[in-house]
Amino acid sequence: MSQVKQCVSMVKGALGPFFLSPSSQKNVGAVLERQAEKRPHQALICFEDRVMTYGQANELANRYARLFLSRGFAKGDTVALLMGNRPEYLVIHAGLAKIGVVPALVNTNIRGRVLAHALEVVEAKAVIVGMELAEAFDAVGDQISLPGSVFVEKEGHDVATPPGMEDLAPLLADQTGANPEAPWPVVAADTLEYIYTSGTTGMPKATVLTHRKWFQMGYAAGGFAMNAVPGDVQYLCLPLYHNSGINIAWPHSLMWGGTLALARKFSARRFWDDVRRFNASHFIYVGELCRYLYNQPPRDDDKANPLRVILGNGMRAEYWEAFQERFGIEKVIEVYGATEGVGGLMNRKGLPGMIGQLSFAGVVRMGELARCDVETGEIYLDANGFAQKCRVGETGMFLPKINGLNRFSGYKNNRAATDEKILSNVFASGDRYFLSGDLMKLHEKSYVSFVDRLGDTFKWKGEVVSTNEVGDLLFRFGDIEDANVYGVEVKGAEGRAGMAALTLLPGCEIDFAALSAYVAENLPAYARPWFLRLREQCDVSVSFKQQKVTLRKEGFAPHRIDDPLYFYYPGEGYRPLTPDLYDDIQGGTVRF
Repeated sequence: MSQVKQCVSMVKGALGPFFLSPSSQKNVGAVLERQAEKRPHQALICFEDRVMTYGQANELANRYARLFLSRGFAKGDTVALLMGNRPEYLVIHAGLAKIGVVPALVNTNIRGRVLAHALEVVEAKAVIVGMELAEAFDAVGDQISLPGSVFVEKEGHDVATPPGMEDLAPLLADQTGANPEAPWPVVAADTLEYIYTSGTTGMPKATVLTHRKWFQMGYAAGGFAMNAVPGDVQYLCLPLYHNSGINIAWPHSLMWGGTLALARKFSARRFWDDVRRFNASHFIYVGELCRYLYNQPPRDDDKANPLRVILGNGMRAEYWEAFQERFGIEKVIEVYGATEGVGGLMNRKGLPGMIGQLSFAGVVRMGELARCDVETGEIYLDANGFAQKCRVGETGMFLPKINGLNRFSGYKNNRAATDEKILSNVFASGDRYFLSGDLMKLHEKSYVSFVDRLGDTFKWKGEVVSTNEVGDLLFRFGDIEDANVYGVEVKGAEGRAGMAALTLLPGCEIDFAALSAYVAENLPAYARPWFLRLREQCDVSVSFKQQKVTLRKEGFAPHRIDDPLYFYYPGEGYRPLTPDLYDDIQGGTVRF
């Protein structure tokens, strides 16, 4: 056996669960059963004033499984889950997994035709609706084809059941809590869930995620990265329909015998009190959330908390070390992964600014950076028609490799969108790669740092501007909670001029003269945010991703925008953008 093959064999031995066979009969429901047998009285989920043990969670999951079996549901059928964070969400996820029924994890913030589309695209046979979202569902009920029931989960409250819905509580009470025997095997390659893309550039797509992928993410995050052991408490305040919540945080606790301290939603004010209350040592983050925490006024007890290890994505280099030092975090593990579950990267050593290495565990190559036009995404080819790989210091498109380990299961009922994401014969004949749309910079030892999402760059004066880099620099000016940078069209000009929607920290004001000098000193003219818009609230999704589409469409017209607007007048700096000044800019009188 060659030295390389020996090395790969050793890695597979050490990371056995990561290389789980698709035909293995390991599934998420079986994990809950095994853990409930080992630790029936240990807390699995803590939520507000409730505690649900492993035994209680498994018994309730069994009732859900038996209820849907009794209603004639079969392996592969879809049940849409429209519910906010609470223990029942995870119990339903595991209960349906026991019998191979697939939950579609619907974003709780979508409404109207977008919500109707999300339910239709997965061909849902039934819907489980949280009482808090019954009205939102009812508004689209006549727009969807639903052959089965609409169940309402009331979270134990004594409230009337909405018309046309079935109360789950008495239905579950009629079922036994014993482990069910599904009439069919549920294997690792089977679909576990449908999880939706954000839909920022169109209708959301339902990504197919398998049991195997759930195990891989749970093992990589909980075991390989965070060294989780039974009894560890993890704090989770991300939405459970989000990939980080259901496919990283949930397996991190369930697979390793831990306890999940679940919050209904993120609150910067309540965060550290919750962490201390539940004695949480682990936390799954997104970068914007960490920045909100860092922007809170310093307290003498900032370090007096039990958090030891945090893992997530989007921790920017400019506040990484300061955040870690202020709150006494032992280890920050930055990771990267698409909603589609392809191309996971990990910065296990915690090097500030890096999202991981292209080689997993130093052996398995997860993907490559291809040289490309960073504005259009067009990949540059060599004389033989193959993509050119980036050299150290270059920025390119991240292309995760699709193979037996790194699978792409595609989108439910959307073959065209699936095919668009797959590239063939990229670096060599016969290979296949996933088109991520993410721009990264290559560093030594195959480390990479995130630059931008394709489309989050724009060109001005013939130069490409990275919205993330400009936003990071504005944030360092101080007193700014959020800096959302994007490009806007100016009449008669090529490309897009930089604009930033700024949200200030409470009680703060901007010194525009100082900001003008700071921008002039630190940014070249082409990358300068020529327009500013002051916002009272951050334009972010519930998963803390900046939202730019609406802002970009609204532009900088003072007659259409109520927010305060400013323009960096050439040679002077920022001044209020009046209707007359707007006309001068659009008429070409003011050039920049």
